[in-house]
Amino acid sequence: ELDIIAWRFLRSEFTGQTYSDWPIDKRVDAFLVHHGPIELMNDGSGYNALLERIMANIGPALRNGILPSPNN
Repeated sequence: ELDIIAWRFLRSEFTGQTYSDWPIDKRVDAFLVHHGPIELMNDGSGYNALLERIMANIGPALRNGILPSPNN
């Protein structure tokens, strides 16, 4: 399920230009507040595992065009 949430985050508005100056953890927090599951914010190991899944999938998201290239 964490992979599903990670990909939902990577496809969300929180990876766009509007939030580009926010640290990743603040973006993830905002995503969880708006799209859930919010209980992950209070689960340290679950939250860290989600961050790991997000970071692990940034490369594939860039290659698949889900995230804009940092050169654009």
